[in-house]
Amino acid sequence: MNAETRATVKNIMEECATKYAPARERWEPDQIWQAYPFHRLFFTVPQITAARAERSTVTSMGSELYPRLAEAIASENFSQVQLEYTVEGALNDDACNTLEQIVTTLREPLPRRRAGEPRRRRPRPNSVDELARILDAQGGSARPVAVKADFYIGDFTDGPLFMELKTPRPNLDIAAESKRKILYFLAMMRRDGIVGAQAFLGLTYNPYVTRKNYNHAPTRRIMDLDKEVLIGSETWDLIGGAGTYDELLKIIEEISVN
Repeated sequence: MNAETRATVKNIMEECATKYAPARERWEPDQIWQAYPFHRLFFTVPQITAARAERSTVTSMGSELYPRLAEAIASENFSQVQLEYTVEGALNDDACNTLEQIVTTLREPLPRRRAGEPRRRRPRPNSVDELARILDAQGGSARPVAVKADFYIGDFTDGPLFMELKTPRPNLDIAAESKRKILYFLAMMRRDGIVGAQAFLGLTYNPYVTRKNYNHAPTRRIMDLDKEVLIGSETWDLIGGAGTYDELLKIIEEISVN
């Protein structure tokens, strides 16, 4: 991260911190106790206030802070950087139907087991096999397809980069929709002969600390963790190069100290 990018990133962080800081000051202490009387058994006023502010701020971080940071970081090395970018193409009917069935099967609950029936196992996501099945489905007419990426780099190394940029505990609906977008994008790219294209669910941080410990059920249920998901530092280092995440942490420390 060069000096100019670092300054831009720091400015984005400071703007967002200033913009959402008032959320911590909305309630007086006596109002906190009236609203959350039983919390007093376990938490102080600042702790309860911080929890309220976190809930109201986290959505704004996802819609504003993370995309702006990703755009600023990527723009240092790439010229085709887009937020909320729609990729359009075409796939035949059978390929689309196969893709939708894959996502539905991963998402839906297992049928209730009847007495005497063997225990059913949930299918495990496997992006290589899933994409092969989609591309092998050749029947039907071509239909237009469009998917919108949270974050996109058209001139990324080896081919376009499509990323769903999310917080680390997406719900089942968000995980399934991200899976769907990733498969559509990769299928269109492969059909067009763009073999270097990449697509990921990029999680912005890791509350489980290590990849090995990451254990969020909806993500594990829907996504191929090894091939479709970037966690914490992996997300930022792919966008900006090795060491980008560590540099972000240093900037956060500078701002929080000041």
